[in-house]
Amino acid sequence: MWIWKKKQNLEASIDLHPWEHPFLTTQNLKKFRSYSDQAHDFVNEYLGKLTRPNYSYAFTVNMAQNMHKWTMIANRLGMQSTLFPHPLDSSQLSSPEWEYFDGEVKSISNDQFYLMKKKDIKLNVPVCETEMKGDEFLALYHDFQKGNRRGFLKLVQKAHGLKIDALLKYQGFYPYFNWAMSLSEFDAIYAASSPIAAYFSGKPYCACSVGGDLQSDCGRPDDLGQLMTLSFNAAKFLMISNPHTLGHSRRLGFTNGIHVPYPMDTTRYNPGEGKSRNEWLSMWGGDFFVLTTARLDQKVKGQDAGFIKALKDVSSLRPGVRFIFLNWGEGAKKFQNLIDEFELKKNVIVLNPVGKEKLIDYYRSSDIIIDQLVYGYYGATALEAAAIGKPVLMKIREEQYRPLYNEDLAPVININNADQLKNSILKLYDDVDYRTSLGEKLLAWLKRNHGETTAGEKMSKLLIFTAMNATLPKDLENPLKSELTNEEKDYHLNCMEPFG
Repeated sequence: MWIWKKKQNLEASIDLHPWEHPFLTTQNLKKFRSYSDQAHDFVNEYLGKLTRPNYSYAFTVNMAQNMHKWTMIANRLGMQSTLFPHPLDSSQLSSPEWEYFDGEVKSISNDQFYLMKKKDIKLNVPVCETEMKGDEFLALYHDFQKGNRRGFLKLVQKAHGLKIDALLKYQGFYPYFNWAMSLSEFDAIYAASSPIAAYFSGKPYCACSVGGDLQSDCGRPDDLGQLMTLSFNAAKFLMISNPHTLGHSRRLGFTNGIHVPYPMDTTRYNPGEGKSRNEWLSMWGGDFFVLTTARLDQKVKGQDAGFIKALKDVSSLRPGVRFIFLNWGEGAKKFQNLIDEFELKKNVIVLNPVGKEKLIDYYRSSDIIIDQLVYGYYGATALEAAAIGKPVLMKIREEQYRPLYNEDLAPVININNADQLKNSILKLYDDVDYRTSLGEKLLAWLKRNHGETTAGEKMSKLLIFTAMNATLPKDLENPLKSELTNEEKDYHLNCMEPFG
């Protein structure tokens, strides 16, 4: 297997268009799904022969509340699980309290109102706050180098199992010591986005990708990139929901991928009556609400001038439509300028960001949801809307999702251009039966593929399997282990760009 990781060439490996990776053919995606199904079948059979041990599990790095959802699901499935937020992630979106916050904030960073309200929020999952702290560890190591060995050796004995050599090998990562020590008290770990602390802990762990970790971080030629690549590669399983993660795996040399659809917390995210709808009606009038909860970001989410023109056209043809957005993301200011330019202040409402408890009510109060229109892959936004039974308009790469999901394609409305967006909104506005049916079909699809008893069970059993240090049969045909084609090698070389 060809792996790019030459530190000295000062080039980064970044794939800005992962949907174009040559590995993502129908045949390869079918093979990967078949391999994953066989692996899940083996794990089910293996665990079915044993009495389930009383293991403990750590879920760490709560980016976008993913690990919070999964800790909740794991505990409901009988697993003793604790949530560990990233010690350096002070974003409200990653705070466990954000999942229960029923209010709004002016900004998603350092909002005093939220910090005040946070004190009264009770958590429903065990949470352990750690620190990025390793000064004592480093000081004792310096003493060790000077000949005073006792203190450091005593600490190493206490930290039995930690990858001490790795903590010292990579420059500037000694502060992970305290976090890794805390994680080492558990039998298995599930880490999102940054599995470095899980790797240092010495305990078996699984990992999943969120955001730019595989896309760019692992391809850095510095110590961070080297360590990110190492820690993802050392995971027992890299749990994969979206197809593009397979392309990143081929580029980075990972062979530990397994298909696990994103488990949704359907006990909290489910259909219900929206309380905010009456407030919206009284404040802005209208009779049809289109909600977008994703961040405002043209490059990733697609809210460009063509998108705004589609909203303008819909508003002209159906004056009762109201478009609701949340004011967050790097493109928020530009978005506001476009709204002014197209004179859409009456029909486009931009609200403050809200906690997840209120966001659930926003979903319920809306008629339809618009998600991203660029990458072609769904994440938490589309799945949250699906769990609440609302139709979703988004770009989805059907040719990649069909084989990965055994032809059980999500019944979202696939949007590839502004005209399709306009016409789809008009059809959903005019045909209430169609709108209701689409929402029901999407909810049923979610339960089949992403429910707690489907995806949640797969996730939990893989973690138990990981805690046992069990292994899959060697005769399973994992397509990620096949030799790279010349086309893939050329593609990877084209992903190289200057670093720094």
